[in-house]
Amino acid sequence: MKSRLFLLLPLVVFISCNTSKNATYIPDQEEFVKYFSSTLEQENLINPQPQHYKKSVAETDIPRFRETIWTLWKQANQQRLATWKTIAEDSKQDSMVWDLPDQKKMLFAILKKGNRPAEGYPLFINLHGGGCYPKEPGPWTSAMNNSEWKAAKTLGARYADGPSLYFIPRMPDDRRGRWYHRASIAAWIRAWQLSVLSGDVNPDKAYILGISEGGYGSFRMGIFLADYFAAAGPMAGPVWVNQEPVENLRNTAFRIEVGENDNAYGRSTNAKDWKARLDSAASKNPGQFIHTVEIQKGRGHGIDYFKTAPWLKQFTRKAYPDTLSAVYYAQCDSIYGGEPNVPCTYRKGFGYLRLDGLSQTGERRFNVFKDGNVYHVNSSNVKAEVKGTVKLYVDRINFDKPVQVFYNDKMIHNKKLLPNIGTMAESMALFGDPRRIFAAAVTINIE
Repeated sequence: MKSRLFLLLPLVVFISCNTSKNATYIPDQEEFVKYFSSTLEQENLINPQPQHYKKSVAETDIPRFRETIWTLWKQANQQRLATWKTIAEDSKQDSMVWDLPDQKKMLFAILKKGNRPAEGYPLFINLHGGGCYPKEPGPWTSAMNNSEWKAAKTLGARYADGPSLYFIPRMPDDRRGRWYHRASIAAWIRAWQLSVLSGDVNPDKAYILGISEGGYGSFRMGIFLADYFAAAGPMAGPVWVNQEPVENLRNTAFRIEVGENDNAYGRSTNAKDWKARLDSAASKNPGQFIHTVEIQKGRGHGIDYFKTAPWLKQFTRKAYPDTLSAVYYAQCDSIYGGEPNVPCTYRKGFGYLRLDGLSQTGERRFNVFKDGNVYHVNSSNVKAEVKGTVKLYVDRINFDKPVQVFYNDKMIHNKKLLPNIGTMAESMALFGDPRRIFAAAVTINIE
């Protein structure tokens, strides 16, 4: 999406008389708006100008600089934000359209239930069933997908999770028929970012769920984008046990629902395999890998869909957990040989790691353990060989003391870090997340 630049009235950051003398005012705010505008939904993330990484921020002033950075980010997003329709309480809008990558478009509906909580609505991304119909003449001509989208809107309105806000998309191309292709991934991140920017949604109360094909989609996206979600709830669509990495769910609650007689594509067996995998991860990591797997007795592909959303809503995201695990891997369009000229999608960042400095050549596992100012980062290849650099964003530390970083048990960093505007702007552009505006980072070489 091309972004229009906006002329700005000067923004003022009021610095109190007792502010540390090394705190710096942001004089070039229009430059940051232009920088943010240039990064929106781009395949590659560029960095702010080098001099901004030298502009120090006193530790006590980090919160106010984050507020300013967030304001400038919002200024840069005005054109995108106009595509997110703010609607009246207890009402809905239907059949809005977004342009997506790879010449795709997405119809979607927004539904608000109840009055907005003070901290914002919980967001539910609700994916319909149906699937892939390659002989359809157009992207939205499948009667099945049309019917399933209607059912998703009807069910979403009935789930006992209010107050809440529902983003209910329609499959962008019935001829490809999957929720995990590059265009859809861009849509989920956009929906999250714009709903939060609008003030409608609490950034720590976002969830993804779906039924059948939407179950497969919410399963895969709940793992691939787990750092944006507090919980995920795939129904009647468990993927094969080795199709996605369990590690990404360390801090995201997960609920799987399937019928015991749902044997097509191994669904019932897949759910049991995932239960064993999640049970094992939870037993080795008490308090983490929170999950429920319910095999509904006597049910086939049609199950009780009303348990998932209320269960999801009880969870709140941990935006900066002391223990983080992630697998760097690709989501690809694999059906019918893949769509021509559509590359696989790797995450540019996950949790508080920036990953776009890595080669897109395989899969690699990362585990981070934080104890105050000390970080232990362990990493190893899972498939093929991944090399490059990773940035570890630090937060909730004492900037008056050194930060120690151990990579695979070897100390690679042991000195103080300078909180700076450049890193704050970079992390803002990377995640688009008000909870992940980080003031400093350590770069790790992966060989």
